[in-house]
Amino acid sequence: MHDLHHMDFIFQTKLGTYSLDAQCEMLVETGYQGLTISAWSQKLDLLDQIKPRWGLDVGAVYLIYRQGLESFVINTVESMQGCHSIELALDSGKGVTDLDRKILEKILPIAERRGIEIVLYPHVRYGMQTTSEAVQLCKAFNHPNLGIVFNGYHWYANQEQLLEERLQAVSPWLKQVNIAGCRLSPLGWGGVATIETLDEGEMDNFVLMGALRRLGYRGRYSVLGWESMGGDVFGNLERSQKAFRSMEQRLIKHPEWSVLDSLAY
Repeated sequence: MHDLHHMDFIFQTKLGTYSLDAQCEMLVETGYQGLTISAWSQKLDLLDQIKPRWGLDVGAVYLIYRQGLESFVINTVESMQGCHSIELALDSGKGVTDLDRKILEKILPIAERRGIEIVLYPHVRYGMQTTSEAVQLCKAFNHPNLGIVFNGYHWYANQEQLLEERLQAVSPWLKQVNIAGCRLSPLGWGGVATIETLDEGEMDNFVLMGALRRLGYRGRYSVLGWESMGGDVFGNLERSQKAFRSMEQRLIKHPEWSVLDSLAY
């Protein structure tokens, strides 16, 4: 049984943002073990209170680097309490730039001193979009505190394909896995792909989870949500949790079901 977390984006709706109390209470009631918090949250100073108060782990803080955000990024790594992982999306230009490399040079010594993992977050329509670019950075820096999060949504939205090959390439640096229901659509995020609950969309997360199981991954999963999902936030949390546990149990009983033949067309 994997720990299941949810990213806090799902609580940031078109009408406003749910309070931290409400977020944590919903996650506990729907059976999650933790959450990822976005760095723009107004509650970063309360991270160390979440575990003792609600029993939830703060798996990571999601952080974006763009030119002009150097001080914010460095200060976040230097001051963060109650969490030991930062999911870092790099978006300083087209592709990975020298600015991205310079910010890593600055924050990795801080992360090492403070016992924090910097986990690269490939992101569609950002500078660092693909798992291949994240792997290249990890090879170049060769730092024990630098890793990669495999995000099923962004892998699918980028149409990287070659799932088993990409997972094998990422595996030496794989720290976390994020998943979502999604479908390629101009109506989705960035005009690329929708973000949906785990029981919706065209992305087969059962196959992804099976490939990760064969790879030996035993870490946590975090579900990605977004304001475009709409509807009842609590209901969306509940649906994704039930879908995940169903796929997890199915993999235990029938791991061979997740091994697919090539497309017939």
